[in-house]
Amino acid sequence: MNREKVLNDFLSFSKHERLPSKKKILDAAKKALFVLATEDSSYRKRIPGSDIPGGLLDFRGDGGTNGALPTIIVPDIHARPDFVYNILNFGLPSGAKVIDALEEKKIRVICVGDLLHAEGRARERWMSAYQAFESGVYDSAFMREEMREGLAALLAVMQAKFLWPENFHCLKGNHENITNERGGGNFPFRKFAAEGRMVLEFIRLVYGEEILNALYDFEKALPLAACADNFFVSHAEPMDFYNREELVSAPLDEGTVYGLTWTANGEARVGSVATILTALCKPPKGVEARAIGGHRPVPENYLERQGGLYVQIHNPELQNVALVRPDKTFDPDTDIISVEPRERRK
Repeated sequence: MNREKVLNDFLSFSKHERLPSKKKILDAAKKALFVLATEDSSYRKRIPGSDIPGGLLDFRGDGGTNGALPTIIVPDIHARPDFVYNILNFGLPSGAKVIDALEEKKIRVICVGDLLHAEGRARERWMSAYQAFESGVYDSAFMREEMREGLAALLAVMQAKFLWPENFHCLKGNHENITNERGGGNFPFRKFAAEGRMVLEFIRLVYGEEILNALYDFEKALPLAACADNFFVSHAEPMDFYNREELVSAPLDEGTVYGLTWTANGEARVGSVATILTALCKPPKGVEARAIGGHRPVPENYLERQGGLYVQIHNPELQNVALVRPDKTFDPDTDIISVEPRERRK
């Protein structure tokens, strides 16, 4: 790997100066989809009776290069390509940068999804784009600015998955719904405007059906959950208890897809996380397992639910990640860290 060239590529994504070409999106989607379709069954079992990779990334008992791997868990990205760049460029406590640790297979990165749709920071832009959209203008300057950011973030994640296929992962969130479909655990999305439909019509108009289908296939190939000896990750708080077999087969069950990507605060069954952690995780002596996710914004660094066993880490105003070490219990007070350059932190 030419480290400086790769970093410069991700820096270019972070600047999102222009809309990417059709060719660039299609090439990135095909490469990422190939990696997802051929993931090693040692950590991503196939759905029984098929050759379709399952919904669970299972890293339990992973030996890694130097024992079990530390893992960076990334909350919702929401059209922030600079977030991806800052993660790769971040200096770990060991002194190595994340990009080097990925290349040496000494760390794992798991994103919880929601790659598109800027949130509150772009509220006014969404409202302006929606006014144009309602008048029949699907390709307004406001929408182009939104899509420059969103598609750059999407390309950055696809490129990272292609470069480090065994160590960089992305789960499906509720915003991974490029066609704004209702079904299969997906629901049309709107928050400040009609974001789901607006993105769909923009892609159709500017890029066409081939790109739309490629992005749809990429989303459908994403896993829905991940586990290791001392953690479980899903986009949203698990709605209910899901055993290993149900998680592997999750892409085919709309109830499980919904329960791992859409759960509102207070909607999950009490005890769902405790049961999942007991069934799936086998932490070393003296270490406790925790579930971590994003989806619902938190006011500061985190919120604990399910008696402290589930930790929400998505603050859309910050570039925080969770660093989970295999030999200690995750502590949100010390193990949630900002990857944003110090001069830009709020």
